[in-house]
Amino acid sequence: MGTKSLSPKDNFARAIRCPDSEINLSAASLYAASSESPNIDVIAYQGRIAQLGKRVKAILAPQHNSYDVASAIHEILFDQAGFKGDSKNYFDPKNSHLNEVMERRKGNPVALSILYIEVARVAGIQVNGIALRKHFVVAVGTGDDKIYVDPFHKGGLLSRKECLASIFGEGNLKNSDNDELERKFLKPTSKRAIIRRLLSNLKVAHEKHKNYELALSASERIQLIDPANLNNLSDLAHLQTKVGNFGDAVDSLTQFLERSPAGTNTEQVVTALEKLRELTAQTERKTGE
Repeated sequence: MGTKSLSPKDNFARAIRCPDSEINLSAASLYAASSESPNIDVIAYQGRIAQLGKRVKAILAPQHNSYDVASAIHEILFDQAGFKGDSKNYFDPKNSHLNEVMERRKGNPVALSILYIEVARVAGIQVNGIALRKHFVVAVGTGDDKIYVDPFHKGGLLSRKECLASIFGEGNLKNSDNDELERKFLKPTSKRAIIRRLLSNLKVAHEKHKNYELALSASERIQLIDPANLNNLSDLAHLQTKVGNFGDAVDSLTQFLERSPAGTNTEQVVTALEKLRELTAQTERKTGE
């Protein structure tokens, strides 16, 4: 008897069904993209990432510091392979698909950071993702050896102050304790949060192009990886309404109301839920005629 193959959604769920430290970022990213490209050869793309990592390791001296690591990855990823940020078509959904990023050699900050992190992992180096306010970068090394790298801008280096300024604004850093701010706001981002941000970017990109079915697919995967995210639950209901899945939207808004903290202003949600229930009833009546 043959074994039933898993759906793209099932494969993604399986890729994230483990402790955060055990999530394979490249596999999870590729399985997230497979909802739109079901024939992605995940193993083949991971092999290509592994080859990049091996090339980094081959030029890295046994005794190295963070600058040596950043220099080696820069040579392989940006100088030789030519990866760069897609500033011209920033909201192209392809910029959030790791397979497309590898084919086109360009992507958005999160996808390029995932590639950077995974190439470094193969080379035996831990690199962490760092979430800024409207950007995403990586940190190489720890403590006094830590440096910040911007994969979107061809692996350029960023100072701690530049990273903090992107969060608070440069004028708000005067007389501040930058050591404390770094510890609090430039912490490593969990792998689940990185994938969530990748999918959030994809959702926004599809909405901008009015591809609501695909935006809904991205939102459903965010719900898998972060079921407690009330903002996404609200977005999920909005997108389900957009594509005419009124019953699903009712369920999503009902969950939103059940999970909302006491004291939350839910008046608009209650109104929307009432309208959706009316639409659901109308749809059911038409179907039954």
